[in-house]
Amino acid sequence: MCPRAALPTAQAPFAVGVRQTVVVSSEDPTRQLPTTVWYPAVPPGQPRPAPAPHPLGLPHDASPGLQPIGTPCPVVAFSHGNSGFALQSTFLTTHLARLGAIVIAPDHVGNTFAEMAALGDDDAARREVHRAARTRRPGDLVDALRSLVDRPGAIALDPRQLPPVDPERLGLLGHSFGGWTAIKGAARERRVRAVCALAPVAEPFVGRRAFDPGELPLPPGVHALLLAAADDVLVDLETSILPLVDRLGPAARLEIIDRADHFHFCDGLALLHRMHENNPRASQLRPTRPFAELRGEAEMHALLRDRVGGFFAEAFGLMTDGDGARAEAVQA
Repeated sequence: MCPRAALPTAQAPFAVGVRQTVVVSSEDPTRQLPTTVWYPAVPPGQPRPAPAPHPLGLPHDASPGLQPIGTPCPVVAFSHGNSGFALQSTFLTTHLARLGAIVIAPDHVGNTFAEMAALGDDDAARREVHRAARTRRPGDLVDALRSLVDRPGAIALDPRQLPPVDPERLGLLGHSFGGWTAIKGAARERRVRAVCALAPVAEPFVGRRAFDPGELPLPPGVHALLLAAADDVLVDLETSILPLVDRLGPAARLEIIDRADHFHFCDGLALLHRMHENNPRASQLRPTRPFAELRGEAEMHALLRDRVGGFFAEAFGLMTDGDGARAEAVQA
């Protein structure tokens, strides 16, 4: 583990820059993934550059084109959920960049929000998309990670536009289908040292061959954190999360967050949850709790910055900034 940066811990140490690029699949050169990269940057002068756009029109605390820092940084690759997009959790990806990590997030083409919405209620088409996504997603995430670490020519960025990479500090992060993707990615890329899965799906969603022989438990030396929502009606604690934790191995730990549902790990929490509340899934085992009974966005996002930021800070020797709620309402 590298020593922590000799910086005060009372405030976030870095500005956050952001760039757009394309990652090309190593298995299919015709598969090109629009990709976002956040990175720790030198604080800009005044006036501060405009923040980057966000697909939901929300505040996005990063600015395009800032000067990168010159210190080697760990890399965390982020995988969005089913019917999500790369910028679905910028409150977390920008936070990790502020702590000193480069964060890269590909759009899983074919399984993004716009593409899934276009399918409407065509169940056969949706099943076909899910089958394809199960095959492609882990490769997408590993290709994104390697595009920064190994620079195989699959990323359309000049290396001078990002900080240098520390190949000994690599991590994976994902939500829902992306949580499963991150766990699968750790089995494919043995240099990964830390995996954080947010409300990860497993067999009940992915299918009975969610994991291949030898993929679990995680390789020795890989630290894992699973964060689950106690009121999640899409990823059940008993049938999905707990059996998965048992198979991950002794280095994995689970935290269950009360008064939280499946979309509490995303930007635009109030909007997404109310859509979720108004459109219950046929497979739900219980009703969706009203948003008024659950954690608000500011509280939940602060807690997750604390948990996820703390996990990667411990794994990679990053600085923490004291931003976030402590664990009072989190049950181990």
